[in-house]
Amino acid sequence: MMRMNKYISTHFGVSRRKADEWIEKGYVVLNGKKVTEQGIRVEESDTLEIVQEAHEEKSEFKYFLLNKPVGYVCTRSSDEGKNIFELLPPIPDLSYAGRLDKESHGLIIVSNDGKFVYNVAGSEFEKVKTYVVKLDMPITDFDLDIMQNGMLIGGKMTKEARVERININKFSIELTEGINRQIRRMCRTLGYHVRDLKRVDIHGISDDTLSEGYWRELTQDEMKKILEK
Repeated sequence: MMRMNKYISTHFGVSRRKADEWIEKGYVVLNGKKVTEQGIRVEESDTLEIVQEAHEEKSEFKYFLLNKPVGYVCTRSSDEGKNIFELLPPIPDLSYAGRLDKESHGLIIVSNDGKFVYNVAGSEFEKVKTYVVKLDMPITDFDLDIMQNGMLIGGKMTKEARVERININKFSIELTEGINRQIRRMCRTLGYHVRDLKRVDIHGISDDTLSEGYWRELTQDEMKKILEK
C-alpha cells in the first residue's frame, strides 16, 4: 500500500508534484470513480487509471537520474539478468547515456530524448564522468600517473584523465571518453583487480541522497549543465 501520488509517480513516470496536480484536476480514476482528495492510499489490487487529458499534458520527453545497483545490466535483454529499465517507469524508447557494466554501480542518465542521450554519451562532446575505484591492493603513485597521462589498452591510447588518490587502494578518476570497460582494463593492464567501481558524477550532476535502485527527474539546471559546450 502506498500514497496515491507516489503510486502515480511510480507507474506513470511523473513527479509527485505533477501527480498531486492530476488528483486536484480530477484526472485520476480509482476503481471506476474520479478522486480529487489528496492522501488516499492505493493497494496493488486497486485499479487506477489516468484520463486522456492528463496524458495530453505530459511532456513528450522524460529525463531521469538513476542510481544503478550492482547486478543490473544496461540492456533490455532478459538473457543477462535484471536490467535497469525494471527500476524505471514504463515509458517507451527509454535509453541510457553511458553504460555501466553489471559489476559497477552509480549514476546513469536515462531519457527517451535521443538527442539529449547522445549529447551526454557522444565522444565528441567530452562530458566529464567521475568514478571512485577500489582495488584489491595498494596502488603506486607511478601507476596513477600512467593512468592520468594516458595508456595503451586494446591497441588504443586513452586520453589524459584527472586522477586523485583517496587512500592506499582507492582513487577517483575523471574520464571524457567511453571505451568499453575502460577503467577495469586500465587497472588490469597495470596488474590490479577492481573490487568496486562507482560513478559519482556526470558533468557536474551528482546526488548523494539518491538511494541505490531509485531514480528522480533531472532538474532544469541539471539539463542546462549537460547541454553546455
